[in-house]
Amino acid sequence: MKKVISIIGWIILLLAFAALGLSSDDPTFGFFFYLAFFTATFAFVYLYIKKHHRRTEINPKKIAFVNKISGIVLLLVGLFSPVIALRKIGLPILPNVLILLATIVLIGLGALAITLINGIKLKKILGYVLLILIAALPAVFAITFLSTYFPNAYNALGTSYWAIVAVSVFAWWGFSLYFKKD
Repeated sequence: MKKVISIIGWIILLLAFAALGLSSDDPTFGFFFYLAFFTATFAFVYLYIKKHHRRTEINPKKIAFVNKISGIVLLLVGLFSPVIALRKIGLPILPNVLILLATIVLIGLGALAITLINGIKLKKILGYVLLILIAALPAVFAITFLSTYFPNAYNALGTSYWAIVAVSVFAWWGFSLYFKKD
């Protein structure tokens, strides 16, 4: 069962990386190009590690270091996902900085909500309410601010939710790798 969950996790990660291609000028080509690129990259790394793992035993400290570095990289990708998603509309620098700060706040609130959910029973409800509020914020932002940059509200909502899903997946994966205990 653990192997199946791991495979599903890797598929989700590959699809999240491939979704970065949806913000390109040709979303269909961009999605499949990113999917092929990251699949090949992960496959080559996996084969390299598998081939060299047999010869020498890898130091657990090195594995922990690689996990921390990978976690930080994924957190950074998650952090900049909204800016990448919204680069088509050509926002000035100040809104991009504000979006980046809002993303940091949302990631922090998401981590707080998960901590509350994993805590005492009474605080679980508060954690779930916080997650619902966090999920609603991109819609409010898209309707009030982004709808002026898009032809209709549906495009603004779709772009904002694509960005928040990317932030969620990359941040979750980054935190998981960074705090992974071997």
